[in-house]
Amino acid sequence: MDTEAFWRMLDGARDNDKPLANAVADHLAAMSAEEILAFEHCFSRLRDAVHRWDVWAAAYLIGGGCSDDRFSDFTAGLVALGREWYERAATCPDSLADHPAVREAAA
Repeated sequence: MDTEAFWRMLDGARDNDKPLANAVADHLAAMSAEEILAFEHCFSRLRDAVHRWDVWAAAYLIGGGCSDDRFSDFTAGLVALGREWYERAATCPDSLADHPAVREAAA
């Protein structure tokens, strides 16, 4: 699965009333084992790409601290935000200050 197909699948999962994790699980359940592994490989590549100190600093500021496990969850959450927010955060982690959930938490 290439990155474009990954984002299309994630967007497709987001286009229903189910929680994202359940919708992704439904999509994965309809795939072959090979396709599921390709999805996981793409997901891991995207998470690895934002496993950087500047992103960790943003996670630390947003969460009031950030352990190894929390950072792992944070990078997975960046992917789950979708392509637009993921790419914004990958380019400039400070841009997460504009995300509605971060603004709400800070208020």
